[in-house]
Amino acid sequence: MGQGHTRSHHGNESGSDTSSQSLNYSHSKRNSACLMKLFQKLELTADEDHSHPGELSRTTFENAFHGPLDKFGKLLYLQMTQNHGNHSRERITKEQFVKSGKEIIKMFDEAVQLKYYFHLFAAGKDHMNKEDALQMISVAYALTLSASSIPFNKTSKDEQVFSAMVQSMFGINEKLTFEDFKQWTHRHSPHVFWGVHNWVYTIMTGSKMPEEQEVSAPVPLLEKFVEGKYCMCMGMLWALSTVLPSSYTHTDKEEGSEAPSTSNKNPLLTSYMVMMKLARLSKCQSWALLYDSTEHGLSQNRFAHHVMSYQGPTVTLVSFEGRNVYCIAEDRQWREGLQKFGDVDSMLIQLTPVYRVIQSGGPLVQWNEHSRDVKKGIHVGKDSKSLVLSIPSDFDKVEHYHIPCEIHKLEVWGCGSEQARDAQLQQKKWEYKNAEKHQARKLRLDTNWDENPDKQILQWGGINVDHQYSRDGGF
Repeated sequence: MGQGHTRSHHGNESGSDTSSQSLNYSHSKRNSACLMKLFQKLELTADEDHSHPGELSRTTFENAFHGPLDKFGKLLYLQMTQNHGNHSRERITKEQFVKSGKEIIKMFDEAVQLKYYFHLFAAGKDHMNKEDALQMISVAYALTLSASSIPFNKTSKDEQVFSAMVQSMFGINEKLTFEDFKQWTHRHSPHVFWGVHNWVYTIMTGSKMPEEQEVSAPVPLLEKFVEGKYCMCMGMLWALSTVLPSSYTHTDKEEGSEAPSTSNKNPLLTSYMVMMKLARLSKCQSWALLYDSTEHGLSQNRFAHHVMSYQGPTVTLVSFEGRNVYCIAEDRQWREGLQKFGDVDSMLIQLTPVYRVIQSGGPLVQWNEHSRDVKKGIHVGKDSKSLVLSIPSDFDKVEHYHIPCEIHKLEVWGCGSEQARDAQLQQKKWEYKNAEKHQARKLRLDTNWDENPDKQILQWGGINVDHQYSRDGGF
């Protein structure tokens, strides 16, 4: 019986392997067809006499990339030809194009993508210089916006963020090796190439991908966003999207999108299914502006009015002297009290002048308005004895590692669902109506005291309220 069970088990494994091989072959055949079709489209764009059928010249390939992608086209051509021993690199054959393209398409693992694109932007070297890194960041930004269907735009504030990221990578060094880059991305920007690979994958497999294979870059939209009006800029938004957990950038998963089974023994298919799980997340969440100190006023009362009761994750930007901009990413709603709040997805990120994740995980923030036992205001940092940021209750400055600095601006963006924003607005309406009702019931000497409900409440407390002035209607 044991032997029979063993044979049956091996038979199932054999069947599973055959099925996996068949699926792999099907995907490989489809990808080859898409790449050949793309190659033919590029052939049609050739300006020179086409004297080498079945080959693309370097110029024809690079001319397909325009604007901010001009440099990327040159680097991609170099990477695709270098990997297949094309030493002249002045032409690429259809066979080389298809083979190299298929290698890119099957890169489902982000660790593999990281290594591939690092060497691409390093132009084949074993290290990057600062110019290479700045080019890499700029192209990754442009391609991520394109993959997210967001119009490309770059301002001086965006360039400050990109320079801050490069400064963070290099520190005092002039060269950046892949190992150093891998360590940096692991902590500060794990999804830096997500949008790059999505864009390349889409181009190489055809403009229309099956819905189950779409992988949207996790860049949220900003409601009523006007470039230059806010502390937030598109460069900051992109940088945050490369490091923030999905709880800030996606709504809840659709019903029925169960986690894929990891029992499949084919690692390629397992990685593919993980990617498909990500693809089934609903489209990126739109962030709603909850509080803007320029518009709403820089005070603790105004901050509390606009932020309290929002039951969803938030991103708070704090801008102060020294070109400093910090992001407080909170995965729990803001609340006042002596207890710190924040869970595993909370993060404190410095955006400029040096981009870096300062702390991650919670509890991270304390907001004290009333207790005299603790200093009043907002305090940020996991260790209360070495706080990174403190905003006193007067909101007149920022203490940066206990050094007072002039505060410039505060912004809070709500990263939850539309329901979270609607619930906050409904709560505020209820509070307003309740305050009006309470105001109408307040004790006034010009009203009929005998009919006032507060009289009964006071009597229950043992207070004699039957004074002569209340019965006579005056003193």
